[in-house]
Amino acid sequence: MARCFHNFSARHLSNACLLLYGLAALALQQKNASASVIILDTFTAANNTALIGRMPAPTDSPAAVYAGNGNVSLLGGPTGSTPYEADVQSNAARVGADAGLGLNLGINTATQFQLSISFNISGDTETQANDSHRGAALGFFSSVALGTSGTSHGFNNFTGLTVDRAGSVRLIVAGADSGIATTIGGFNPAVTHTLSFQVNTATGIGSISAILLDGTSVTLTAPVDTFTLARTVFAGFYNSSGDNTDLANFDDFSVATVPEPRTFAVVVGFAIFLCIADFCAGPKQARKRK
Repeated sequence: MARCFHNFSARHLSNACLLLYGLAALALQQKNASASVIILDTFTAANNTALIGRMPAPTDSPAAVYAGNGNVSLLGGPTGSTPYEADVQSNAARVGADAGLGLNLGINTATQFQLSISFNISGDTETQANDSHRGAALGFFSSVALGTSGTSHGFNNFTGLTVDRAGSVRLIVAGADSGIATTIGGFNPAVTHTLSFQVNTATGIGSISAILLDGTSVTLTAPVDTFTLARTVFAGFYNSSGDNTDLANFDDFSVATVPEPRTFAVVVGFAIFLCIADFCAGPKQARKRK
């Protein structure tokens, strides 16, 4: 192999090598390409617009409408208690103390998703020291259901991350505490924050990655197959706090599909093989012509 590269000169550069460079550039472009946004909701609507039954805007590729999870009000406007408020106020989603909202994505194949949202939990009073579910949460629901019983919670069937007033970022899996959490120092509960991450729902992966809180990387590792097709039917968010009058605000909710780089890696690898083969063939062909 060393002799092949030693004997290689510029005149042996072939179409295979040119293809390699082109594919490498395309792969890099794909890696850096923007994700394809399928849901984007800026919650621009009149005050007291109910969230349940509302379509996200300006982008709603699945043509989905919000469904409620837990004891959630079907009507817009403050409720002061149960059923919990879920409506638009000041162009943001206002969500009561134990309410979840989800959108059926209609995707039944392995996908890499990127989720993001902004949230303000200055109106919440409890932390995960009171209950592991507490905080503003972003992620997925396997299913959603409205109910008025003591077991009807906004976090039921939820898999994703929740952030509380103390800056604790916790992984919730299928509505239960995973025991996996980390705390961000200097977290200010009085201001608005942003949360984003990616998940891969492929069997044997099911991971979470690229977690950012206010643009700062958060280290948190989920077990294999945490995010499965069955657990990612609905994308959404919830609020969980202790007092029935507690409220959180959410804005700029986004769901996107992320380009898959593995196909490009295989093709580029094959192009490398062709290029190396050409390196070796070049000197041999030159000797034959002599």
